[in-house]
Amino acid sequence: MTQWTMQAWQGTPEAAAAALRNLGWFGPDEAPSALPDPRIGGFLPAAGTAMRSFDGVAYVAVAANAAIEAPPGLSPAGPELFRALLGSF
Repeated sequence: MTQWTMQAWQGTPEAAAAALRNLGWFGPDEAPSALPDPRIGGFLPAAGTAMRSFDGVAYVAVAANAAIEAPPGLSPAGPELFRALLGSF
């Protein structure tokens, strides 16, 4: 059985979108990635949906089966912050 963990990050909407695109995410009206990262099982926001931000900060997460370093321009979102924001998606 594969073990999945949620990894949450925060940063500018531009950095968040670029980071998720590198992992296989795509926004509305975009084509799905030809080579999604095999470590990723899902995204918040979901692939095909718009990036959201609050006060200029985007909060994103991936379900991954391996550790992934925080992408450039993003920093880890602490577990309390992530749990508080999870309901907004």
